Amino acid sequence: MREIKQPEVRKSEIVGAALKLFTENGYERTTVAAIIGELGVAKGCFYHHFRSKDEVFEACVLSVSQQIAETWLTGLQDRSRSPAARLMDFHDTYRELTNATTSGLIADLYSRAFTDMHRRVTAQVAAAVLPALTALIDEGVQAGQFDVADARFTAVALLGALQGLHEAYPGVGGLDPVAHRRKLVELFERLLDAEFPAEEKS
Repeated sequence: MREIKQPEVRKSEIVGAALKLFTENGYERTTVAAIIGELGVAKGCFYHHFRSKDEVFEACVLSVSQQIAETWLTGLQDRSRSPAARLMDFHDTYRELTNATTSGLIADLYSRAFTDMHRRVTAQVAAAVLPALTALIDEGVQAGQFDVADARFTAVALLGALQGLHEAYPGVGGLDPVAHRRKLVELFERLLDAEFPAEEKS
């Protein structure tokens, strides 16, 4: 007898199968037929939940972006570490994401074909992260580590700087990651009127 699943469960399974294929093969080489074959469902099941490959691709991107936001929030809110250390961890994981050129999903999202989707997803993640980043900066001010008049304004400026830098630098050949990170720390120090400990600059 055919197993009947709740619509949200089946939709989540389709996204999981599609995400695996988009990540391994990229958008162009992944077909609806391949997604259906990966999951072992009828074509009608797929089209009951998604109108097109584009729509399931966006669902995959949103799923990944939510996971990324949750990871960043966990790190930003970890009060067992200094605000400066958490800020550098946030940058480093941001950098790792934009360096993930081996992932078909990430590479496709950074392509011109998905510019609008990329902007929407980036805006959604930034909106989710902004309150935690603002709280981190405010915590650093209260602890005497940072000196800014408006924590939220500074958080918006910092996020904008990170987004701009990582839009410009993914896949750039010959980039010295140590020198790049050092320049970024200098930028953070200027924005926050702070001096980061040596171990957080390395």
